[in-house]
Amino acid sequence: MIPRIDVKVDPSFPEGAPMGMPAEDEISEEGYGFFRGVWDISGVTHDEARAIVEEERDLVHLVDQASTDADSFEDFAISVERGDPDSLPAGFAERQPDSELLEIVGDGDREDNVLDSLEIGVAGLSYALSSIGCFPAASCRSHASGHSWSDRPVVYFAAERLTVHWLTPLVRDSGCGFGNGGDRGDLLFVEAPSISNFMKLANLILDQVERQSLNR
Repeated sequence: MIPRIDVKVDPSFPEGAPMGMPAEDEISEEGYGFFRGVWDISGVTHDEARAIVEEERDLVHLVDQASTDADSFEDFAISVERGDPDSLPAGFAERQPDSELLEIVGDGDREDNVLDSLEIGVAGLSYALSSIGCFPAASCRSHASGHSWSDRPVVYFAAERLTVHWLTPLVRDSGCGFGNGGDRGDLLFVEAPSISNFMKLANLILDQVERQSLNR
């Protein structure tokens, strides 16, 4: 079960939010903005973004089908992201020995992380934004564990004004909203009641780019 929270979002163009890309000397190996545990994922290609979006879709489907509430969704998601079998809900491996999730999670010694080490539910949108020239600064799907720095799914990013205008109808159609992230640097953010909205927005972005490329 994909968690969903009751939150009102505003999809209108964020007039008061900072817009523009950070200067090169403001970006470090740890990215941009007042965040910890982040890194630079700018310059993503369309094909790279599409691959992450599709990988995320498959993983979310598996986690959604296996979970029964927000807590179990969180347990499965963390297990998949970290390759940590100890985070799986108690007894799952015994009840579902043939589950594809067990193969993905592995035995705790997995070498490669899924979704390039980003969280399930925000990875696809982060990559889609990067592929259209935005600078993703930080993201959080919102965690049921109580150790979440955001109470709703959110992606902070920098973007030029024209790009935000281009994004605005897609944000509206996906059920997402904009917010002013100026307290974290010259950033704005997108937020949503659920990662399902973020996944829809990521697909809308990539589909729109593909349609525009065909019409050139």
